[in-house]
Amino acid sequence: MIHYALKISLLFVSLILAGCGGETDQPAKQTVSSVSRLSDQQQLEQLANKLVVKYQFLSNVETDCPELNGEEVKHCYSAEIHFNLVHTEQVYFSNAQAWQVNFSQVYPAYASSSADFNLQHINGDIHQITPKKSFTGFKAGLSRKVKLWVKSTLITESELMPNYWLAMAGLTPAIIASTTTKIDAETGLEIQPWVVAFTDTVKQIKSAPDDSNQYASTAWLYNNEPQLPIDDSHLDFAIIPTPQFVEITDKIARLNLSSGLQVKLSGGIKYSALVAAFERLALLGIAESKTGVAVLIELNDQKNSTWRAGHYQLIINDSAIIIKAQDSSGAFYGLQSLASLVTLGSTQVPLMKIEDQPHYSYRGQHVDVARNFHSKEFIFALIKQMAAYKLNKLHLHLAEDEGWRLELPSLPELTQVGAKRCLDLADQQCLQPQLGGGASDSDGYYSVADYQEILRMASKHHIQVIPSLDMPGHSRAAIKAMEARYHYYMSQDNEVAAKRYLLTDFDDKTQYSSIQNYNDNTLNICMESTYTFVERVLEDLKALHQQAEHPLALYHIGADETAGAWLESPVCQALIADKSNDFADGKNLGAYFIERVSHMVASKGIAVGGWNDGLKETDVTKMPADVYSYIWDALPWGAHKQVSEQAHRNWHIVLATPDVLYFDFPYQIDPKERGYNWASRRVTTRTLFNFMPDNLPIHAEFRLDTLAKNYIANDKPQVDNLGEISHRPLPENFTISGIQGQLWSEIVRSDQQAEYMIYPRLLALAERAWHQASWQVPYHAEGRQYSKDSNIFTEQLRHSRDKQWLAFSLTIGGKELAKLDLAGVFYRLPTVGAKITAGVLSANIALKGLAIEYREQNKLWQTYQQPVKVTGPVQVRARTLDKKRVGRTMTVTK
Repeated sequence: MIHYALKISLLFVSLILAGCGGETDQPAKQTVSSVSRLSDQQQLEQLANKLVVKYQFLSNVETDCPELNGEEVKHCYSAEIHFNLVHTEQVYFSNAQAWQVNFSQVYPAYASSSADFNLQHINGDIHQITPKKSFTGFKAGLSRKVKLWVKSTLITESELMPNYWLAMAGLTPAIIASTTTKIDAETGLEIQPWVVAFTDTVKQIKSAPDDSNQYASTAWLYNNEPQLPIDDSHLDFAIIPTPQFVEITDKIARLNLSSGLQVKLSGGIKYSALVAAFERLALLGIAESKTGVAVLIELNDQKNSTWRAGHYQLIINDSAIIIKAQDSSGAFYGLQSLASLVTLGSTQVPLMKIEDQPHYSYRGQHVDVARNFHSKEFIFALIKQMAAYKLNKLHLHLAEDEGWRLELPSLPELTQVGAKRCLDLADQQCLQPQLGGGASDSDGYYSVADYQEILRMASKHHIQVIPSLDMPGHSRAAIKAMEARYHYYMSQDNEVAAKRYLLTDFDDKTQYSSIQNYNDNTLNICMESTYTFVERVLEDLKALHQQAEHPLALYHIGADETAGAWLESPVCQALIADKSNDFADGKNLGAYFIERVSHMVASKGIAVGGWNDGLKETDVTKMPADVYSYIWDALPWGAHKQVSEQAHRNWHIVLATPDVLYFDFPYQIDPKERGYNWASRRVTTRTLFNFMPDNLPIHAEFRLDTLAKNYIANDKPQVDNLGEISHRPLPENFTISGIQGQLWSEIVRSDQQAEYMIYPRLLALAERAWHQASWQVPYHAEGRQYSKDSNIFTEQLRHSRDKQWLAFSLTIGGKELAKLDLAGVFYRLPTVGAKITAGVLSANIALKGLAIEYREQNKLWQTYQQPVKVTGPVQVRARTLDKKRVGRTMTVTK
């Protein structure tokens, strides 16, 4: 429908600009004369520059939700979009003209009301506003609006996408200037001028009438920090992530490294395996030198059955540093621990003995570069920080509905079409600008050279790259690129080439909607050309890795959220009718695809990874032996049951539980904080620190669901109504492979925003991936039921956890953030907790050691040291250790 709308004949366009005069016939005639010299294109661009758009969110707890298809809608949110003109000029935009305002909104509007406009959901998140017959034009001083209702919730301002665009048939579309973002000079944070600030916390932070979540005001933040004494005596000896065993051999003496490091290697270890660690030490002020302190590094000739890959021993005495390692990665991690002991501005390190190794073999960070592209330089910086904190798996999500971000030599269309967005709904030369992607900065991909640079950088830092090109769902970019390829070769009368990699059955009339509201984002998995395409992609990808000397050891196929596609495809119906196949109906087609592609991957010597919701549909007997299942169910939803089900398949388990490990969720319950909220209202650095990955059900004792309600986690053996086993505890002696932080990029459009969401949470991720804390409760093999009343996680254990958290947060705030400043990392500064009692301001902060500043009305900012008398309104904020940046300002609530 939209394709045809863009092809209709252009009607005569007239934009009438008036001065300050009244609306009489004579001035109007003069105005027509004055603008008639402008081209149609100039007139459209002029309106795009002058139209002022405001999105005003009203409420998440509406009582007047319109019906949907004749059925009651119990919960929805409502909003209004307002249109005005700047200054006193008048612009008349005829209702007879085929103009459109297109914009992105994550959740579809299902109903709208306006005297002037129609509003329609198109595809994905794109919506379109067009004039009604009653529309008489935009005029200065006359506000136009449309009210809309959405069967969802709106929690953060960042969910509202930028870059609305104005389009008319036959003209080049233009972005409406008032809907572009800006950057605040002091904080570096995004400003959204078209969004009316969320100020009604009662109506705007609740996701349902019974939502008990509290706005993270300064008072709430103050009251929710552990009220324990702060002791910084550990700082000199602190390492993140915490080593397995530490002995402080002298609390006072220090080894001075001001002369540098004289490196001596033995046992076959190569300098090239350690160079990245020495580069980091040099950045921190500890360089290599022929006259420096001796650093003796050797591969350990002793072997111990309890040692894992990455094991090392680090000894710092009064004259030398000695590292004995299980392997080269262990030596690398020993040097990173030495770097962790360094405090910026000092060259002295304490005398210690450390024996250390990782708790998990898989310590990962995922980054979605497909929905919104993130640069090669961002990836380089991420790799360096991952290595600094001993993370070893980089999961790159390279293809999605909104973009294909990796150049493959055999299929150039994937990036020629799939890596570009433009203000066009036809998907022929580029993709629709979903997720507010109308600006050119949404374009981008990694060339072959770029990707191989990333692979080599990862190898240098002992990190394995795990690529993912999500299929069969989440594949719109690939589908549209291969359709463009098809049309090109058909125009060349080359039907064989046109159909070789085609992913679409053009006769498929299936009506479906994906979880992201697309109706055209799923590969047709019944076509042989689809598997020819997958085979070609895998071959190119494997070759890229081989050429970079970074073997493709694990490939993540995606395999999630396929939303009922294919059922009316003639090709699929023929496949189902063929009785030589052993699946009964179309519901099994998804499993068929996963099983077949998994064996394609395995046949190339590559392990298979995928999301648990797709993998669980497969027959384990038809899958390869080496499978990694990534669990993304939330804890209150029964994530422990998903882990158990797939652990009993004898698969590797990687936890990606969203309510703890999704970095695209907000740090706090505050509409100014970027992030989604469907599985958790907040994911703080402390949330990750408190996580017990080996015992998921126990979190029911102290965590809440999205409505801030308690929940029950039953891990006992269970049977269903038919007497079948519906749940079993984990297999005896089973351990997960590891955990992975996830950064999805729907509302993370820039590298800077990505860093804000990742750091400092990445440090707590590293802590939980590497170190098993003394307060963590072991898994109960027979299964237990946990709730807020079960009290297995005792007050004593909670006290120990909170005490260790304070020490950990002080290490971050007092020591590690300075290193991130030095590396140019744009981490999040916490919002400050504060209260005023009897005229005295008291303040605290989640990451101890950071500077707190306060300002009384009409006065200058001052550094907060201790409770202080104040008068009138007070604002508070944090400041980086290098003093170059401040955090978000909040007004103190009493």
